[in-house]
Amino acid sequence: MAFEDVLTIRAGRAAYAALQDGGLDPRRVGAMAGAAGGPKWLILSALDRYLFSDWLRRDEAAQPIELVGSSIGAWRFAAACHPTDPGGAIARLEQAYLAQRYSEGAGRNEISGTIRGILDAFLSDEVLDGVLTHPRYRLHAVTVRSRALTRSETRGMLAAGSAVSALGNAMSRRTLGWFFEPVVFSRSQGQVRWADDGLNRRIVGLTAANVRDAVYASGNVPLVMRGVVDPPGAPRGIYRDGGIVDYHIDQPLTAADSASPLVLMPHFDDRIVPGWFDKSLRWRRPRHAENTLMIGPGPALRAHLVDGRVPDRKDFYRYAGHDEARLAAWQQAIDAGKRMRDAFIEFADSADPVQYVRPL
Repeated sequence: MAFEDVLTIRAGRAAYAALQDGGLDPRRVGAMAGAAGGPKWLILSALDRYLFSDWLRRDEAAQPIELVGSSIGAWRFAAACHPTDPGGAIARLEQAYLAQRYSEGAGRNEISGTIRGILDAFLSDEVLDGVLTHPRYRLHAVTVRSRALTRSETRGMLAAGSAVSALGNAMSRRTLGWFFEPVVFSRSQGQVRWADDGLNRRIVGLTAANVRDAVYASGNVPLVMRGVVDPPGAPRGIYRDGGIVDYHIDQPLTAADSASPLVLMPHFDDRIVPGWFDKSLRWRRPRHAENTLMIGPGPALRAHLVDGRVPDRKDFYRYAGHDEARLAAWQQAIDAGKRMRDAFIEFADSADPVQYVRPL
């Protein structure tokens, strides 16, 4: 099977021009984008390990790389900040993620406790040190601070607020700011280029006092988990999943005239969806990912997955009471991810990689 059948490779306008001008070189990657998506990330585990343990270290590459992630994207990138063994830290995240088990009808307290346990399993002292001091990788964990009705932990109020925000979002993404304030916990404030999209992101310094809360809050799904209250150094409030606003990171992140203009995005999808509420809005296209080079699974690879799709959070309901079947499907995605990794190696080493790239 040709690697172009295994991968979906797409680039924004500026990224395509950069590839034409200088090819694909790890020294030209200035940022990475990590999408929200829960279990979908499992198909990326092998590729992540290769990128951070090998490819990004090649050719004396030493430029800083901004790691911008929401939800599981922030978790992946936090693990990748391990100062000596990023591949091992990502593997520990994978194993802890696979170990999830829930009782029938599990509530928010049980789910929140289990997810905290996954965080504790991979966010070791070494990873925490790397998140705060890594010489190259600078983490930016995307969260939202709840506003209006979504400030409540009462299920009815929170559900109503989420429903109203979804309706408003269908008319304009700008209305999301009425219900959720994007807050980015940032290792290097001012180094990431955000779009002027009317959502007024607040940047908060990432510190030893708030790093655990920031990474956890980034993946804190409303109605499923308890929100994070008053993380240190940030405005008071309840913090939740950054994917609500920045689901697949439709952002420029780097400047096109930078020496390292590319935003590399290992992805589990074949498109970029701006916000969580945009998943069913097929007309809501990415507008700001001009610097992004997206690497996702191709149709031939998807055909070999259970039901032809990557895992997702609904698997907990599909396989309720049948954890072994769920884990078999998830393991199949992890194995498929190894083929993604091998295909990326072939793509990156090809003489003219730009010929395989399609518009984003």
